[in-house]
Amino acid sequence: MNAVFLSGGGARGAYEVGVLKALLERGPPLGLVGGVSIGAINAVLAATGQIEELARVWQGLSTLQVYRPRLDLWKLLGWTSVMKNHGLHRRLRDQVHWSRLASSSMRIFISATNITLRTNEIFTNSQITYRHVLASSAIPILFPPVRLGKYWYIDGAFSLLRPLKPLVKAGAERIFAVFLAPRRPRLQPPRNLFQMADRVLEIIISSSIAADRQQIENTNQEIERLAASGFDPANFQHKPYRPVQVIGIYPSRDLGSVGSYLIVSGERARELMQLGMTDCLRVLERYGLV
Repeated sequence: MNAVFLSGGGARGAYEVGVLKALLERGPPLGLVGGVSIGAINAVLAATGQIEELARVWQGLSTLQVYRPRLDLWKLLGWTSVMKNHGLHRRLRDQVHWSRLASSSMRIFISATNITLRTNEIFTNSQITYRHVLASSAIPILFPPVRLGKYWYIDGAFSLLRPLKPLVKAGAERIFAVFLAPRRPRLQPPRNLFQMADRVLEIIISSSIAADRQQIENTNQEIERLAASGFDPANFQHKPYRPVQVIGIYPSRDLGSVGSYLIVSGERARELMQLGMTDCLRVLERYGLV
């Protein structure tokens, strides 16, 4: 079974829409989709069959349609965020075909950080509402926490240690892991606070995916070693101990500094979607999957 994992990255998430379009139009059939933060939003729209609509929405968005800075300074001591995201709230509630999610042929997994219990929690199709997606994308300090039941939640990227594990447990044999940070390290040190914030966000968002990918590859190598030693592979083909191919999809160029996480524009979205499609098709061709 083929799966895709969509990472977080704010406005950079338009790149993932391009990747999804390429996978759904030209790639092998997808049965599983995982996502966190903006990736959770894109995952839900993929599962509800709204990718084309999502692409159009991205191209018509502006920053102020998604969130606005708070201006009620007289309430400053009671703030839990510096932005109000009522625009995102309304779009998720009113424009997603939630009734399609439970019966979707795609099984999706999104995560959020439970700040009450200090744990990461995974939600799947029948559990997910617009509030779960809002919680998964609630970047702390920037956006307010979201209440689900009696607990409060923020962005899942801040506590997700094994992002690919739910996909592996669900039966994935091949996982496309989509990154929103460049593959090559930036050798120049950060020169200001904004560049420092950019590096910190990239580490938080990308490091857990890279570490999980490495752990899966280590397991693959151990399976190969056991098979080479004469063990029958059928004896360890149950879910935790079977080979899983992880294919990384990285932007072929730098997507920008910290502002690229926050500034939403139609022109920028079109550019990122086209780049995502091009990069994904290049990867599919490299692996003989198109």
